[in-house]
Amino acid sequence: MQEDNGNIEIILKSLNERKKELECIYQLDEVLKDFDSDIKLVLQQVSEIIPVGWRYSEICKVRISVSDIDVESENFKKTELKLQSELYIDNLPAGEIVLCYVKPVRAEKGVFLEEETRLFKTVVEKINQYLSFRQLKEIYSDSIHNKTKLNNNEQSFVEYLKKLSLSDDEIEAVTKVQIEFKKGETICKQGSFASFIMILKEGMVKAFIENSHYKSHVFKITKPFNIIGLSSLYGDNYYHFSCQALLPSKVCLVERNVFDKIIRSNPVFSIEIMRMYSNSLQNVYDKLGSVANKQALGKVCDSLLYLSAKVFESNIIDTTVTRKDIAEFSGLATENLVRILSDLKRDNIISINNKTIEILNFDTLKMLSNLG
Repeated sequence: MQEDNGNIEIILKSLNERKKELECIYQLDEVLKDFDSDIKLVLQQVSEIIPVGWRYSEICKVRISVSDIDVESENFKKTELKLQSELYIDNLPAGEIVLCYVKPVRAEKGVFLEEETRLFKTVVEKINQYLSFRQLKEIYSDSIHNKTKLNNNEQSFVEYLKKLSLSDDEIEAVTKVQIEFKKGETICKQGSFASFIMILKEGMVKAFIENSHYKSHVFKITKPFNIIGLSSLYGDNYYHFSCQALLPSKVCLVERNVFDKIIRSNPVFSIEIMRMYSNSLQNVYDKLGSVANKQALGKVCDSLLYLSAKVFESNIIDTTVTRKDIAEFSGLATENLVRILSDLKRDNIISINNKTIEILNFDTLKMLSNLG
């Protein structure tokens, strides 16, 4: 009789564990239907649900890392009592999930039951499917958005060229050759022969000077509807700087003799080019003065104000421009830049969220910039 009672107790205990596993899966399925909420919020919910399926739920904690997002159960602590797996998006590594018991447990049958190991694999697969489908959904939405955006951009680009007083024939001539560059690709190389004047149609480009020690100094961030390489038009036929795409970019390449011909035959356009070239030189002089005369804090404040006003036209500086880019733009080492950004954040002059910088106090930032 006692043996029967013992068997029944084991069966009931096993059934209870299976019930917990099913409850975990059902709750996960419900949360992972949400493709519209912020992904961090969804993953946070997932990290709180997963422990429900384990024997010792109260000491079971989870951390999920995907790209630059990290979420974890309350009081998470990584221990040796863990299950761990990489997460994938379309078969490419995208992060990891770690499940831990944060306190010692009795381990007559091992720390984790065989069923719990299978459950963990199921959970990982469900998260992978969610991440992959979410990316696919975002790509589809972006493609629809980008198609509309491209049509609008094409029209805006033509309007920009018309404002420079170019005729239809001249517009056709300067837009005849269009090249696309991936993020990180070199658009022109310092010291190479300057065959073309470039008009940035889409994307974002950084211009920088390289020295013999393989260090770079960024002196300009160029956004769409700007002309690159004017200094080589009547110079010594070589690029004195390099350009690299910060975003996927499209550039119109205009042969120098074609550009020169338009300038000579279109006096209004030539005046616009002179104005553009003068403004560009003024920005370079301002940057040179900042780097030469100001201390590190003043340089960083100058850079943040420039990026806010001239590049992003917003108080938010997104991750298109990296910390390394800002450091090179400020004439500093990356470590020094990070330290100064931390000080500005501590003083509530800026905030930093997922590497995006938001300027909170322009007046103080300008004052620090002026003090140098």
